[in-house]
Amino acid sequence: MSWAENVLKDLSAHGHRVTAPRRAILERIMQYSQPFSAEQLFRDLGGESGPIGRATIYRTVDLLVEDGWLSRVHWSASKEAHVASEHAYVPVEQGHQHHLVCRTCGMVISFEGCDIVTLLEGLARQLNFKIEGHWLEVYGLCQSCQQAE
Repeated sequence: MSWAENVLKDLSAHGHRVTAPRRAILERIMQYSQPFSAEQLFRDLGGESGPIGRATIYRTVDLLVEDGWLSRVHWSASKEAHVASEHAYVPVEQGHQHHLVCRTCGMVISFEGCDIVTLLEGLARQLNFKIEGHWLEVYGLCQSCQQAE
């Protein structure tokens, strides 16, 4: 089953409507080879003259993030900044994941496993802080971009 099919099944199981615009949004997301922004998704689906409104796209992206099917990454397609002015997104399978993000080509490698939990627990105890979650993202160069330098 494809990522989009898994998402549609999950949305339906949680009482969300499975509409033609949502299907189109998911199909377009699957075509991206690098992180994308909600605004880019809007433009790629026809923009102001397209069949899907900006609000529908933004609400769907928010829902997919909330349900764990999209993950936010900080990446700028312009490569002028290491941190984008708006969030970029990548599709993920549900679960706790972290990302390695190539700052040149935008390739995102998801990985599981969280040895950082022990460090965070110690930090929380030391500073009397209740940690409710974390988000780890590492920037650098993928193997292909390293070889191209």
